Amino acid sequence: MNHSSVSSIVIANEAVPYAEKDCSLRFHPLDFRTQLNDLTCLVGPHRLQLRAYLQMLAGITKPKLGIVKIFGQSVSGLDQADWRVLRSRIGYLSGAAPLLSVQHGLMNVMIPALYHGTLSFRETADKARSLLDELNCQFEPTTFPALLSSLQRSQLALARALILNPSLLFLDVPFHDLGAKDREMMGELLGTYKKNRSICMIGGLQYPQFLERHANRIIYISEDKIIYFNCWRTFLETEDHDVQGLLSVLHNAK
Repeated sequence: MNHSSVSSIVIANEAVPYAEKDCSLRFHPLDFRTQLNDLTCLVGPHRLQLRAYLQMLAGITKPKLGIVKIFGQSVSGLDQADWRVLRSRIGYLSGAAPLLSVQHGLMNVMIPALYHGTLSFRETADKARSLLDELNCQFEPTTFPALLSSLQRSQLALARALILNPSLLFLDVPFHDLGAKDREMMGELLGTYKKNRSICMIGGLQYPQFLERHANRIIYISEDKIIYFNCWRTFLETEDHDVQGLLSVLHNAK
């Protein structure tokens, strides 16, 4: 095994995800490699398409074609027990997915650790409280999600994604439903937790300042093509007509 494959956290070779039922979008093979301290953002006109690629890279779904390796393990070859162990090493934050409304905030954060059984209930609760303090959450941890602001719910979702100390973190529209000031605050938190882990996200165009500061790679995905950019600036400066069309929508929305 060569050095690049050892240091890479996720590798995808000609990987094509499964489409959701009734989805008629075309999916192209993705070549992808990410390492510690990297942040990659998938952008494009179709959110469902981007989410299919994101979940494939996160090991939530297996590739339809090609190979996806996470921590050196091929996702397609894992049995249920090995897959569960792998998932315990990966954090997944979804700004569009609701927290459990019947559980208070602290329990929402604790659930992944309780599911994987890594700590006792008391130890898990203590760790969750410390994590909420670290995230500067200005609310009582036993408050139910419906009584919290959009930013506070985002903080809870981030804490839940971080409770198992993942070295791989996936962000699914993390700036969803946040105002300009809250997006800035959330961006500062996410930038802090980029250190010593690899991050892959969609929804970054909702807060481009975050990508300008932290993105190591932008991947444009559509029905027609996949284009790889090595930073935010090269993405902005591309002459590709479709990318410029996407950027014009972004500029008009400001």
